[in-house]
Amino acid sequence: MSIGVLQTALPVEPLAPVESLESLIREAKEGLSFDRTISRRFVHRASVTEVFLTDAVVAGSDRFLVGAQLPRNHALYRPEETGQADFMLLVETVRQAGIFLSHRYHDVPLGHHFIFKALSLHISDPAALRVGCGPLAAVLDVKVVTPAGARNPRRFDARFDMVIEVGGRECARASAGVVVIDGVRYGRLRQRGRITGTTGPDTSAYGAPEGAADDRAVLRPVPAEEALTRPAGTREWRLHVDPTHPGYFEHPSDHVPGMLLLEAFRQAARQTAGDTALTTLTSLNADFAVFGELVEAVAVEAAPTEDGRVRLTATQGGRVLATAVARCA
Repeated sequence: MSIGVLQTALPVEPLAPVESLESLIREAKEGLSFDRTISRRFVHRASVTEVFLTDAVVAGSDRFLVGAQLPRNHALYRPEETGQADFMLLVETVRQAGIFLSHRYHDVPLGHHFIFKALSLHISDPAALRVGCGPLAAVLDVKVVTPAGARNPRRFDARFDMVIEVGGRECARASAGVVVIDGVRYGRLRQRGRITGTTGPDTSAYGAPEGAADDRAVLRPVPAEEALTRPAGTREWRLHVDPTHPGYFEHPSDHVPGMLLLEAFRQAARQTAGDTALTTLTSLNADFAVFGELVEAVAVEAAPTEDGRVRLTATQGGRVLATAVARCA
């Protein structure tokens, strides 16, 4: 595997032909290796089986090409009933790409904490994501946008805009916004945000939600005594948080993982949009506001919009943790 730099010989002329640059980009994409994954440390995974990135090259000023291998099946990310790769598998790949590029090419030290502010994914060509007799080789064409001016050595802000291709076909676009801080600042931030007067999560609630046929199910019905009158069409659930779950808590966390909130939004959107076996998520735009604590219930609410989308909100103790807008097909 090579993690190298795409070097181009700049001509004397003021402007290089666009065709020449795009030809070099195509060659770089074809040269990406899918033979083995990168180090799990660079994507904050405990298990090597949870790493999907395989290679990367620099393709210009703050432009990078990242290779990823999407497995045919996975304990957490399984093919949709329509035959295409799991929507959340792509989301996790996007998340890993942002973390990896920050460490590998922007000198963010290992051990720093990544706080995702926003994440979006829009699938444009589901057919390109159809799972066949082997894993899918994906290429992420990533543009990294950072604030102008001198960088704070204890903080890194960036947005990663991505075009995702499989088999040379663009199939999706994504974007992720992050703030990265050192351990001292993270500790102070978490101490200010933690809920006082609690000792830890209620371990009696661990395990799969009662009656759930799928071990990935994370939504529970609202207890009758907590049910409130909602506008027509609006639905509400309680988030099932199980810190022993090997997928959603792949490694220990002091807060509700963002990927767990996104999975809850996916499930809530599907149930609101029709909840048939063939209902799949095609787009998701999410914004994260504050950390969700492990010691208090999280409410997930979904409401359909007039244009066919679903608005989603996750709250805890009156605080909005995250919001999203989703579309299903």
